[in-house]
Amino acid sequence: MSNIIKESGDVRLQRKISALVTVLLVLAVTLCLYATIQVLSKGYANIAGFMMFRVVTGSMEPEIPVGALLLTKETDIENIEKGDIVCFRTQVSEIWGKIVTHRVVGVINPESGGILLETKGDANPVADSYYVDETNLLGKVIWHTGDGSMFADAMSLFTSEIGFLGFIALPSLLLAGLILKNTVGNIRQDMLIALELERQKNAVKQEEDPLGGISEEEYNEMYERIRTELMEELIHSDEIRSEEDRSCEDQSDEIHTEPEQCSGETESE
Repeated sequence: MSNIIKESGDVRLQRKISALVTVLLVLAVTLCLYATIQVLSKGYANIAGFMMFRVVTGSMEPEIPVGALLLTKETDIENIEKGDIVCFRTQVSEIWGKIVTHRVVGVINPESGGILLETKGDANPVADSYYVDETNLLGKVIWHTGDGSMFADAMSLFTSEIGFLGFIALPSLLLAGLILKNTVGNIRQDMLIALELERQKNAVKQEEDPLGGISEEEYNEMYERIRTELMEELIHSDEIRSEEDRSCEDQSDEIHTEPEQCSGETESE
């Protein structure tokens, strides 16, 4: 029993470690799937108010080179100042809905209310022909990589079509399969351990209480009652056997007597 308890204790520790690893894997897979769904639906992922973009044009060079990664934080337009670099969606027909990263060169407060941002690319000779308002502002750039960043190159590989399948989609499916297999295996092993513990408990209980849960006094009463019933049955059987023997003897006497009477009658004639 002690071996089983010790083994179950070790198994419980392994279960806790396995459960922790499983939770971490589930969170990682969930985060990847969540980011993937957002990228497919909106074109970018927003996690806890932070977004990451990759620069594809040189309008912000030399400050931000082509291929650089941007970390953008959701920011209210009231907190944007002149000189900040912001990301926003354009609202002009030629490039409608495209995400642009430019520097704020002016903050305008029109009489009609609200705030408008005038933006311009550092490498562009003139400011943008449109303003940015709170409806199309995505956030403020708080960090970006420099020229020749290995991290930016790696992220570019991960976010490519092949990289997404090889580094995100397939590993996520494999992790999900491993998690499912591990969970089913743990449930099966827990059931086996529970059955073994129950068997061991029943065996120990049987050794400690061979009378099956009844008291010694009840056991003695039951013993005497059964003994008395058996004795009565034996006595009754003996009585029946004795009566049968007497009956057979009587019948035997009658059989022997009748021939003698017949012989006597013949002689008297």
